[in-house]
Amino acid sequence: MGLYYRLDHKKTTPQLLHSKDVRVVIDYYYNGKRTKISTNVSCLVKDWDKKWRDKTSKNPIKTTDKNHRVKNLLIRNKLDEINGIILTIQKQDKEPIVELVKSYLRKERKERKEKKDDTHKELHFLPLFTEYEKWIKGEYNPQRDSTKRGVMSSIKQIIEYTTHYQNKNNTLLFPDEIDRDWVYGYIKWSYDTKGLKPSTINKRIKVLSNFSSWSKEKYNTSFQIRKPQNVYLGNDENLDIVFLKRDEVIKLHKYDKFCFTNTEHEKILTKEKRLSYILDKWKRKDGKEKEVKYTTFEVYKDMLLFLSNVGCRWGDMIKMKVSDIVYDDKTDPVLGYKRGMITFYMEKIRQQREPVKVPRNRLVYEIWRKYSNGKHGQHYLFPRTELGNSISNNKFNKYIKDVCRIVGLNREINQRDWDLVGTIEKTERLPLWSLVSSHIGRRTFVREQIERGVPTRIIQSMTGHKSRKVFDMYYEVLDKEKTLVNDDLFLDYEEINTPPKTSTNKPPQKTPSPFSKEQKDKIEKLKYSLDEGWIDQNKFDELFQKIVVGD
Repeated sequence: MGLYYRLDHKKTTPQLLHSKDVRVVIDYYYNGKRTKISTNVSCLVKDWDKKWRDKTSKNPIKTTDKNHRVKNLLIRNKLDEINGIILTIQKQDKEPIVELVKSYLRKERKERKEKKDDTHKELHFLPLFTEYEKWIKGEYNPQRDSTKRGVMSSIKQIIEYTTHYQNKNNTLLFPDEIDRDWVYGYIKWSYDTKGLKPSTINKRIKVLSNFSSWSKEKYNTSFQIRKPQNVYLGNDENLDIVFLKRDEVIKLHKYDKFCFTNTEHEKILTKEKRLSYILDKWKRKDGKEKEVKYTTFEVYKDMLLFLSNVGCRWGDMIKMKVSDIVYDDKTDPVLGYKRGMITFYMEKIRQQREPVKVPRNRLVYEIWRKYSNGKHGQHYLFPRTELGNSISNNKFNKYIKDVCRIVGLNREINQRDWDLVGTIEKTERLPLWSLVSSHIGRRTFVREQIERGVPTRIIQSMTGHKSRKVFDMYYEVLDKEKTLVNDDLFLDYEEINTPPKTSTNKPPQKTPSPFSKEQKDKIEKLKYSLDEGWIDQNKFDELFQKIVVGD
């Protein structure tokens, strides 16, 4: 008795090796008789490994076949199916003769056909899921590249678990067998084996759900994949919102030891083993090439400051060009420079009638002037890589933590992790720098605007949020804000129940303000500039005097 798989061809000519797909079959031998069983898999002869028996993996199809993983799995599953039939026959005290094995195979095939829908009766889960993977990567998928990369990461892990499950259970899954028990097993495997957080697992389940919708639309399948109701997979509303405080943004801004022009940058970055440079290259209008050298950490620090002061997403920032800022015609007499609006269309929103507009402040002006110097309107604001691509968000998120650690952003933050039943598994205090990523800039912008008392409607117009529910996930109500509104609660109780005291004293008369409304507005702006550190006290006194005397 023996089982072997092979290519079903009679002669191997050079033309056959490169031009034709050949079926893979399994030969079953018993008592001198042989039967040929189809695996429904084919490959080129050049992709067939003749020495597969000598390898640990026992995979007959080489990695040169782009679908080698799925094909090898289908072959192994067919082999396991035949071995299962042989074992069943032997348990019945019968001889697994060729004719009996073929009969059992026909019987199983018939039962499977009756069980499946009319459409795609023999369509297995993995091949169908692989088709979905191709569609995700393809040009007909309207999703952004960053979204595609996230989905591909989920698909890769789902394929890994499915392969593990099929090998462990000696089975070949059909789409309608991806039931809640299977999904629960996947969730447990992701949590226990891979160490993923519930919120991350939830994204994987959404990919499975989207796959079932795609399959229904494309192949008219009827299965649905849903997450179990008794499993907690977290949500963004329960996450602690991390942001930079005002003094931390200023501290980051004032730290200049990453600058290429600072002689200390080599000593500091060499000690941290992070000394590297970015060359910002472009062509001027006269055709001559221009380049400016920065340290990598210098650029990363400025990018985080820019995100915190503009409130845009990473993808919007790296696509900004010099012409994306629109200046006023006249110089503001109080600020001493022309006001401007940063205008951009959000990458995440496909159909946008009007661009998002964010007023430029002094800090943004400094960064814009630094990186736009010598460039014309169609040049990108921030430096690109040597290949002309934008700086990777993943790379930025990796190194910005070191930037903030060196600067000294050490404020402790409470971080909580939940288990799969929604119970807090652990709480720990982590330094702020270890939690910094590109998206903290957007949260910092929202938090600062709220603290300054800017109406929500105006903040949403600058962040591009259309939904209040999504906007509210970018900040949380702080304890100090609750204290302010609760300080005088019921304190007027005594005033209500106590008769007013008679007094001959007249109430104090309010002294009229010596300033006009226009002067008050200018003074308020001047005070804000002083508080933000954009002007010093001497400049404040000088400009204040000009406002008073009416210059």
